[in-house]
Amino acid sequence: LMRGLFRSPSQTRRRIQTDQNHKCSVSVKWILCLIAFTIVCLDALFIKYVTSSTSDPLNQPYRSGPLRLSMKSTQYEPHHQYLSNTTRGNQFNEDPERSKPPKSTTKYNYFESNDVLQFDHAVLENIHATYDGARSQIEWTVPPTPREKSAFYAEPHWATVDRRPIIVRKQLLDDREAKNAAHFGKLLGCAITSTTFVSNLQLLDQSVLRQEYRDLNIPANCEVCFQFSNRKDMNRFVPREGIPDTSAATKCFRGEATAVARFAKWQSEVTQENNNGESFPGYGYPWTVDCMLQNGIKELTCREITRMQREMDEIDGLLSIFHVTTFSLDAKLSSSSPKKTFIVQTRWPWSALMSHDDDRYKIAKMISTHWNDPRSWFVPKKTDEVKLSHVEGPGYDLSHFDRQPSLESMALEPSSRGGIHSRLFVNLFHLIRNAPGSTRIIAVVDGQMQRSYQYLLTILNERISVLYPWYWRALRSNQNDPASTQLIPMSEMNLNTTTSLLSASAVDITLMDLMRLRKMKIILLPVPTPSFIIEKTVDAGKYSFGPYIAARYAADYHVMMLVDGDTTLIEKNQTLQSVFYDRFFSEKSSRCAGHIIQVLEQYAEPSDNIEGPLLECTHDVSSNPQKWDYIMKNCRVQEGHIVARTDSIYSLSANHQDTLPEYTPIGVEDCVTTGQDWERSHLLDNEVVELHLRDRKKKKECACFVNPPLS
Repeated sequence: LMRGLFRSPSQTRRRIQTDQNHKCSVSVKWILCLIAFTIVCLDALFIKYVTSSTSDPLNQPYRSGPLRLSMKSTQYEPHHQYLSNTTRGNQFNEDPERSKPPKSTTKYNYFESNDVLQFDHAVLENIHATYDGARSQIEWTVPPTPREKSAFYAEPHWATVDRRPIIVRKQLLDDREAKNAAHFGKLLGCAITSTTFVSNLQLLDQSVLRQEYRDLNIPANCEVCFQFSNRKDMNRFVPREGIPDTSAATKCFRGEATAVARFAKWQSEVTQENNNGESFPGYGYPWTVDCMLQNGIKELTCREITRMQREMDEIDGLLSIFHVTTFSLDAKLSSSSPKKTFIVQTRWPWSALMSHDDDRYKIAKMISTHWNDPRSWFVPKKTDEVKLSHVEGPGYDLSHFDRQPSLESMALEPSSRGGIHSRLFVNLFHLIRNAPGSTRIIAVVDGQMQRSYQYLLTILNERISVLYPWYWRALRSNQNDPASTQLIPMSEMNLNTTTSLLSASAVDITLMDLMRLRKMKIILLPVPTPSFIIEKTVDAGKYSFGPYIAARYAADYHVMMLVDGDTTLIEKNQTLQSVFYDRFFSEKSSRCAGHIIQVLEQYAEPSDNIEGPLLECTHDVSSNPQKWDYIMKNCRVQEGHIVARTDSIYSLSANHQDTLPEYTPIGVEDCVTTGQDWERSHLLDNEVVELHLRDRKKKKECACFVNPPLS
């Protein structure tokens, strides 16, 4: 009061002004807080509305865009509720879509990726986890003889979360009979596929083998286990469910297991006489086990198991998560010896099988109900929307050591290309022409992935005038729209065209720039290939590669095909996407799960085994009507590779498209296996064919630059 009495008038005015400014500042702060509170409330109401939807994905598929392939590991937001007592499906109230965007957690940054060349770091982390922690063992039900014991051993090969849409559809359809425990896909039990190598296939009882890949008479089991630091946490984890092991504070959850052995019977029976002089005595076989956990438990979804695995270092209590498969085989070393059963058990750490996106609820929301479902992402609406991938591999550079097949040493062979096929850039030339916007997945053995990556990167940064000195202008002849995704017809390769004034003005660029303009990319996929796989399996375990590549990538594309590195795809007058859209999704669709591509064989002389002559050979075949007609009749291999729609793929097994006919979308049929109309199951020569540029001659007329005999 005394200070107020003795203030000057100017001091009094400044104090009043300060008080007014303070009151104004406080009012503004309260208004901003009120606005923020209103936004939070509205956002919460919106999230509640979205997460309360219970639409059946088999009736109302998700209308969002495609699944995006992320080469980085998925990092979920912190979530420590895995010990909650509310675990059943009818109490599910968490939206799996609220996960944060992926963050890179990879330790292997020396394989850089861009918009054209991408390296699958997630698979590389699987490989290291497999070598570090996966183990297989054999247990005999009766004591074996020393010879029997030494004849068999087992090793883990590869494993992955199963992202095949047809497996998701199978779980959803089967779940309808179980009163929707999966909650329309939100609580879909995790599915895993894994492969274990077992030696000496010919010393096993052959009566259990079948030509078909399913219905094997082989007992199999699978489970996913969670190991805790104490029994209290173990008991609280999914109460009243699972199989507890109190001595190890571990709880396991049994799944539905199926053993798969595609081509095992063929391999055991093949002889040199019926297989071009090649047989496989003493070879083993990669046995695949598919596993599906029960629906209705949040903690048993792939999404949630992967989340717990990634957050394990941040919380106390959970020590490890692992997947276990077991299957039984009978040893029979001779026709007179008795059968003896042994059990193959493989244990995989969960980090050995996590994929680039383990949220299978996304796939369930996009699943197709029938062959032309307009609401499903897996059914593109037009040609430009078709996402196509063509898979090659596993590729490797092979040599011999101690009279046994062996991977070539990259330390001793500095000129080796690793797992990159010598004909890749011939194939890329034509794919740039006829498959713009597509993806090439190149699988290479992990023992040569460094060299493969470096070689591929070097070539992609080379100018196309150096790579394709004869025909590079054909790829740049469309000067009006250099980024066009339209077909570059084979006629552009005509020498008269490439020397025209229009083509002479074409701009020379690198192969990577050209692929960027054509919206194409390459994914380099390392695959685990220890020495026993190379030495004792057919084609580096390729029999199990078909289901693995489908389980890993099928959800990211509309159409997939498995091709050899020395085959080139030659079209008639359409892009590959246009051909496949017409065959699979248009009104004139043949409604097949897959189609066989016809193969035409041409032998290339060693002197012609470079890009220029090989490209001239493909041009000569397609532009010479007389030669075309001759090789169609005399140089054709009936069983070519398979192209399939991804919502119906079970396995891309070389020359066989495997599906599950009872679970394909309504209207889709297995035309190949059922042996229906030939023109329905095969792609015709006026659509697309494979030109196999062989390094071994069969018929002298079936060779590059050899004119057919006069009729």
